[in-house]
Amino acid sequence: MEQELRLLILEDVAAEAELLVRQLKTAGLRCAWRRVETEAAFQEALRELQPDLIISDFSLPRYDGSAALALAVREAPETPFIFVSGTIGEERAIDVLKQGAVDYVLKNNLARLAPAVKRALEEAASKRARRKAEERIARLTRVLQMLSGINAAVVRIRDRTQLFEEACRIAHDVGSYAAAFVAIIDPPTRIARPVAWTGPGAEQRDAVRFQLEGVETDETVTGRALRTGEAVVRNNIRSADVSPAYRECLTSLQLASVASLPLLVDNTPVGAFTVAATESDAVGDEELRMLQEVASNLSFALQYSHKEDAVRFLSYFDRLTGLAKRTLFCERLARVLARQAGKNAEVVVVVLDIQRLGVINDSFGRYVGDLVVQFVADGLKNHFGGGESLAHLDGGTFAAMMVGSESYEDAVRLLHDRISALFVRPMAVGGREIPVTVAAGLARFPENGADSESLLQNAEAALNQARKSGERFLRYRREINSEVAERLALEQRLRAALDADQFELHYQPKLSIPDGQIVGAEGLLRWRDPERGLVAPGVFLHVLESTGLIVDVGAWVLRRAAQDLLRWRSSGLEQMRIAVNVSPLQLRERDFAARFFGAAGRQQRGYESRSMISAPGTPR
Repeated sequence: MEQELRLLILEDVAAEAELLVRQLKTAGLRCAWRRVETEAAFQEALRELQPDLIISDFSLPRYDGSAALALAVREAPETPFIFVSGTIGEERAIDVLKQGAVDYVLKNNLARLAPAVKRALEEAASKRARRKAEERIARLTRVLQMLSGINAAVVRIRDRTQLFEEACRIAHDVGSYAAAFVAIIDPPTRIARPVAWTGPGAEQRDAVRFQLEGVETDETVTGRALRTGEAVVRNNIRSADVSPAYRECLTSLQLASVASLPLLVDNTPVGAFTVAATESDAVGDEELRMLQEVASNLSFALQYSHKEDAVRFLSYFDRLTGLAKRTLFCERLARVLARQAGKNAEVVVVVLDIQRLGVINDSFGRYVGDLVVQFVADGLKNHFGGGESLAHLDGGTFAAMMVGSESYEDAVRLLHDRISALFVRPMAVGGREIPVTVAAGLARFPENGADSESLLQNAEAALNQARKSGERFLRYRREINSEVAERLALEQRLRAALDADQFELHYQPKLSIPDGQIVGAEGLLRWRDPERGLVAPGVFLHVLESTGLIVDVGAWVLRRAAQDLLRWRSSGLEQMRIAVNVSPLQLRERDFAARFFGAAGRQQRGYESRSMISAPGTPR
């Protein structure tokens, strides 16, 4: 191993301890070790050495191996504990393994020691990694809940000071930050002072100020965020580039990490939202993106607070996801397009839609459907740099802007990678695993639109085409708009076709091979369009399905088939049977069976009603 192993040995015989260390060194394990043989020495070594591994004899004259194990489990639960003994029996070995030891090695078989140590160290490292990952997930979950709570507060609270106080309280109570405060700049003096504070230091807030004019260096994290208009994070105050007085103040409050986010109005800093944690390395990239979204929403509320216009704010943001609605997204996109004018950087608008969301709602309930929408929204925030470039348009449909790719192909590739990473695993809800997939339409500036609204509309048109074709990602083409227009015209003509009796039922006969007699037929739907003549079903059936017209047309097919069957049987074809295809939409109708048998019975009268129905399918 590259790093030296800190090893604590509980052994009353020095030569035995040296033999263990020599065995480990032979296996390539470099050790910094300490031997102890009493309880007091063992406790002291646990504190000072902070060992990576503990090896203990089971029977000692001045201490007990089981007592040492209990102490280690209590004081250093993540440190692996291995017994090396010549006296431990099988029953005792099983007992100590249940009590927390990871292994035991007999002194007459020290060849097992090095493999046991390596395995114990690997398992301990794996456990630490899992614990850290779980802690990170739990922390991000709390921050996400904090974000949701502050978003709700922005909509609910009109008074600016009350809003900031509530935001700080939520950051402290829900986000689990040790301290949180909001500082606002006084324009005449260019001095920022806290207006809301929760946690350590709140009693001193009246004495805290951040001077922005006449200061050559930024000695505080909040001061730097206010001056630069950028997020500032210092995850280890002891080594951060801040003033000694500031470092001493934070250390006295037991604060180790600080993040400050500027509050911007028209891209100008007017204040800062600052949070602090007691542990080092508290704020990672994902957490910072969520904090930036909090600051963005507070900034928006600050901009409109003097109008006390919560209704207007709500009209800009979706309450379920916290993302911008269509109007605000288009405004943001328009600003991006203005900044990119004359540059070669790619700007691509993407509209994504959760596939089968209606099925999820029907199967598991609207609550689960909303959780899926939130899951997708949170994933998009993580993979698209926060919520500034995103929108929730409606239902399961989202929009995103991608800026700065070197080429259109790079943007499409990046989108594919982000979406693949986001939906690589099913979503777990209430013990169920729900696979989530999306379809996407893309539009490129300025090729597919010179303004934000046309770009978004054309990306939506590409998405609609992707839904029909089954493609996951589809770029906009000019032909798509003409296809949409043609489809609308076709839909209008089909609505009139049923009333105008333009549909026809053609039959494909079924013959008996032995005698060549006609024994049945399959009904095939055709449309005799006055403008185009006889139209094949492949042209119009998908439109009937998507508009729901198939239910009425399918009912007409059943009635016509029953009428034709009656006529053929009256002509002597008494064994004749007709098969028709039925759409799944018809089968979902509650009264389908009654309507079917009713139509057949009315038309057949004295004859036995016999038909064959193949489903799912569509009348052809």
